[in-house]
Amino acid sequence: MKKDRFYKTSSHGGCGSTVMFWAVDSKGYLSNLDEAHIYTRAEIMEDAIEGRFAWEMIPLSVEHVDALATWRVDCQYVSQDDHYPNKLDPDDEYVSIHRNEWDGNDLPFGGKFGNSFDYSQAVAFSKEDIDPYIEAKNPNLYFVPKYITDKLARRTFQAQNINRRKMIQGAGIIGVRKARKSTSKGMERWNCPECGKINWQYNPYDFMGCGDINCEEWAPISERQFSGD
Repeated sequence: MKKDRFYKTSSHGGCGSTVMFWAVDSKGYLSNLDEAHIYTRAEIMEDAIEGRFAWEMIPLSVEHVDALATWRVDCQYVSQDDHYPNKLDPDDEYVSIHRNEWDGNDLPFGGKFGNSFDYSQAVAFSKEDIDPYIEAKNPNLYFVPKYITDKLARRTFQAQNINRRKMIQGAGIIGVRKARKSTSKGMERWNCPECGKINWQYNPYDFMGCGDINCEEWAPISERQFSGD
């Protein structure tokens, strides 16, 4: 199903596993989805036609990305002064952070099933819970008031969750990456943006239609075999 809202990844690459996106009005790049620019399908297709996309800089459907977003906290904004007992939480809630471990700049938090970079999985502890760790001077952990990390948490998206077929072609964007040629027939391989099925055609620039008669993108073979030369 075609989509009309897209993020655009930055050609500067990611930070750890976290994808970087162009900021609002394309003013720099960042990892916070809530500050990323949202492009229309028309804008993305214009870029695709002009050949402005590379493997590293691609459009991704907002709907698909948001569904897989994770909350994370950047270590650059958590100072030594924010650690317990330097700072106390008015609600007596603290999160544990594992020392000397990062994903890019993001911090790992103690959760029910071990450490996780997904802040939504962090477990809240009371002062009574954490004092034994402080007294034992546990070298692997430190604690921060939850109200501080709550304010710092931002929505991010990880590179391993990119599905080009679903988030680009399946969202109705074609021409982002030129398909590879078949050495035997000189044809181009395309995934139908509507149903995802593989199609072969001579035109390397525009999708000429799907071979599945039940698909909304179906076109007669005479049209699909049109040469783009």
